[in-house]
Amino acid sequence: MEKPRSTRYFAATAALAFVFAEAPVFARDAGTSVKSEASDSPAQEADQLEGAEAGALALLDVPLEDLLTLESTSVAKKRQKVAESAAAVYVVTQETISRSSASTIPDLLRLVPGVEVAQLTNGSSAVTIRGFNSKIANSLLVMVDGRSIYNSAASGVFWDQLLLPFADIERIEVVRGPGASLWGANAVNGVINIITKHSSDTLDATATGRAGSRSQEASFTYGSRLSDTLSFRTYGVYRHDNGLLDANGGELSRRWQGLSVGTRMDWQPTIDDAVTLSADYGKGDFDTPFLELRRSPLNPGYDPIAAEGGFKSYNVLGRWTHQQNEKLDWSLQVYHSYLNRREVGFAGVRSKVLDADLGVHWVPNATHDIAVGLGARQLDDESTSTPSVTLTRLANTDRWLSGYVQDDISLIEDKLRLTIGAKLEKNDFTGFEFQPSARVFLKVGKGLALWGAVSRAVRTPSLLERVTQISLTALLPGAPENPLPLPVYPRLNGVPDKKSEILLSYEAGFRADLAEGWSLDVAGYYNDYSRLLALAPTGFQPILSPSIAQPVGLYADFDLGGAADARTWGFEALLKGQIASGWRMEASYSHLNYEVGPDPLSGAPYELVFPLQGSPRHQLGLRSYADLSDNVLLDTQLRHVSELYHGQVPAYTALDARLTYRPRVGLEMSLIGEGLLDDQRLEFIQNLYPTPPSYVPRTVAAEVRLQF
Repeated sequence: MEKPRSTRYFAATAALAFVFAEAPVFARDAGTSVKSEASDSPAQEADQLEGAEAGALALLDVPLEDLLTLESTSVAKKRQKVAESAAAVYVVTQETISRSSASTIPDLLRLVPGVEVAQLTNGSSAVTIRGFNSKIANSLLVMVDGRSIYNSAASGVFWDQLLLPFADIERIEVVRGPGASLWGANAVNGVINIITKHSSDTLDATATGRAGSRSQEASFTYGSRLSDTLSFRTYGVYRHDNGLLDANGGELSRRWQGLSVGTRMDWQPTIDDAVTLSADYGKGDFDTPFLELRRSPLNPGYDPIAAEGGFKSYNVLGRWTHQQNEKLDWSLQVYHSYLNRREVGFAGVRSKVLDADLGVHWVPNATHDIAVGLGARQLDDESTSTPSVTLTRLANTDRWLSGYVQDDISLIEDKLRLTIGAKLEKNDFTGFEFQPSARVFLKVGKGLALWGAVSRAVRTPSLLERVTQISLTALLPGAPENPLPLPVYPRLNGVPDKKSEILLSYEAGFRADLAEGWSLDVAGYYNDYSRLLALAPTGFQPILSPSIAQPVGLYADFDLGGAADARTWGFEALLKGQIASGWRMEASYSHLNYEVGPDPLSGAPYELVFPLQGSPRHQLGLRSYADLSDNVLLDTQLRHVSELYHGQVPAYTALDARLTYRPRVGLEMSLIGEGLLDDQRLEFIQNLYPTPPSYVPRTVAAEVRLQF
């Protein structure tokens, strides 16, 4: 049964599309891909992609890019085997990507243990790790080749803008749990790093076309060598989507359409240097189903509309990596990004980011492996006030400085390792932020390893949390949340001195090789959050009408300065192996539990702005890769997601399948079905602004990939 929402909770969930949380990160990432030979299983491929420790490499034994690409998001900012990481790490390999039924990057992440993915409106996805899911999940850091795509104005990731050809993605590294000691603020619940291929690995042309019952897309990528040391790649992607459906199967919106073009150049001027330059441009237009609040108190209520939105964006990035000697290397990265986006509820937001980062990796001896870095970032945000969203400051500039140090200490060679480190950041609105961590890794014996970690991470408040007043909803008379005979209009007010949210996280896990070809990976966690974003009531104000000698409504004012406590705990398990020759399987299970501290005024649990009820307590997944013959493949994935919001979003089970035929080298034809078990399903409800429930329909599609 649906539990009634209180006035404060309704106000929070309905209006917070604009309570955006800024979390700049000074991250230096190995954007160039790590080359590896093909492996026989996903586990072997992931290990080869991660590579060996940098100190064990000889300068002339491997390609230069393997030497210079010493970092990854797998905990240590360097190439490290997944099996030897003191964290919960999962790698979505190129093989997994090419054999998936997914057409978007969020769909690729659906079966990663601990990752929550839901489609909620036209073109929009809610993606997070270990709780607090929403359209603007604000505790998850996402990067593409070392460039953060976390948006300063939206305090999250616009996943619909992430249009990359799947053929160009080398791998997607997912770290569940805090990564703030290296990556900084906003790397609270996890880190996702999308790494594209080195351009020398794409010296051909690849075209992909997909036509389905609800969407159509096409991509093209072309790479070539200009000389023995200089290569490049260009790409283009176009996507059109009809959007989601209402409860009766009717159309809710007209379209989502977008395109992206880009290029990457890799240059090796000397045997000790590598240079990468890249640039991307994207644009899109979309309709969002929206319940628009009537502004007249004499006629309270909503009018359903399809709000028009759109975006234009570009970014440029340069990175220079230098191998000083076999014990010392450094990397300098600079990028600039720009976004102009029109979204529901406000006229437009323009964001500019200029980021510079210097990282040094030093291996002084066999015991210590040290990473040190410095970074600086400037964020320029502009927005426009509307009747629903009023800003006390329309333009703002935030500046950040940061530094980190981490020492990977080998206490017993190849057996016991201790990693300690911290990141110190200084911004001009919350001051200094200190984010330390300690991790231990123990190899008990052949095929068995244990690890544990303690970390502190912060999420910094966005500009709009500090300077905005939001009024998007009304509590109508007779609603469970409003016992009064008058409509109540909540107003959410920013707090200029809002402090950062804090997480203290405890993690532990083990990895074990079972029978031949089978492995088990289990990770558990306990997260203690403080100063979470919650509403603080400040009073009521009557709305008077000049034609009626009595109030016609009430304004209910809340500050965004509430500070709530919460705890989450759970575990994730992944079992994978080979059933028979040409048939591999992965089974995963994730469990999440939580409790929220009491509100001192009511004694009831705080009603968080980003509630935990939007995260499933249980997720199960089963993925199968079957080679029916040398040129026929059948890949399926089955997943179960438990209910959300006390049953307002029912539990569902979904089956996706992909049947692929490869008549010759370079040509692939596939039939794809998604959501095959139901006509349509509800995956999420929009808790950030009023919108009708949007249902994901069953879809079928045909896809052709041609490499030439």
